[in-house]
Amino acid sequence: MKRFLTCLTCVMTIASLSVSACASIPATQTLAPGGTTSTVQQGQPATKEPIAALVNGQSIPLAALEREVTRRLDGIRSVGDPLPADQAAFRLAVLDSMIDQMLIEQAAAIQGVKVTDADVDNEVQANIKIAGSQEKWQAQLAADHMSEADYRAGIRSALITQKMRDIVTSGIGNTAEQVHARHILVADEATARQIEDKLKAGGDFAQLAAQYSLDVTTKQTGGDLGWFSRGQLLQKSVEDSAFALAANQISAPVKSDLGYHIIQTLERVKDRPIDAQTRYRLTEEAFERWIQSLVKGAHIEKFPNGRA
Repeated sequence: MKRFLTCLTCVMTIASLSVSACASIPATQTLAPGGTTSTVQQGQPATKEPIAALVNGQSIPLAALEREVTRRLDGIRSVGDPLPADQAAFRLAVLDSMIDQMLIEQAAAIQGVKVTDADVDNEVQANIKIAGSQEKWQAQLAADHMSEADYRAGIRSALITQKMRDIVTSGIGNTAEQVHARHILVADEATARQIEDKLKAGGDFAQLAAQYSLDVTTKQTGGDLGWFSRGQLLQKSVEDSAFALAANQISAPVKSDLGYHIIQTLERVKDRPIDAQTRYRLTEEAFERWIQSLVKGAHIEKFPNGRA
């Protein structure tokens, strides 16, 4: 299990999605009309709890959002970073992360993915060991404004997320389709067209890169971008073009945020070994795409300031 599960401050970002927010709505709790959660206790009238969001009919309490916003702001202050200038945008970003977590756990429930109390206990004990003692761990909880129940709920959520990540990314191995390409970057399309004509007339790509390219990191090596897989280049249009070309084929001018590129794909391999860093990046991207697919297919209503 990844060590972020034993990092107390990391659990804070999930802990606000505690049992009241993330678990299925229990029998004593019904979704009330008008965006509130009615909690019914035996012998008492129903009370309405304001909510911050509805995710496929499941509520995130406003109180949970308030706690998470406070925790994240406290974390920013603790490291001396400036507080967000746009508090409303920050609040909405926090809510979006809580919605993502709820969608992950809803998907886990559908697939029958579970975390046992013993699993949570093992992680808690690992954290106590890291803290140095039960007392020091409790002191850290207090400093982070967390109850033990909140912390355990955060651990459970993190473990569920890790299990779903493993399932979603199980198809990513130690190889990936990659291309080896080079490029010439210029400021305008007219110059790119001139270079294209020179190449068609038999011009040397490496020499033209050294003469014209604005990419100072590659111009002295013939514009060589090296080997890369999908999602690795910062300029998606350049990457898409490189993957669309056959070996040794040269592109027409391709526009990006940096200017205009002439691209040549030198080699391509369907299953080329990747290093650990690339595999991690591909795993993260696959998991993020999966989460976005959940968001796209979900019915979500947001009330960042609460709905009573």
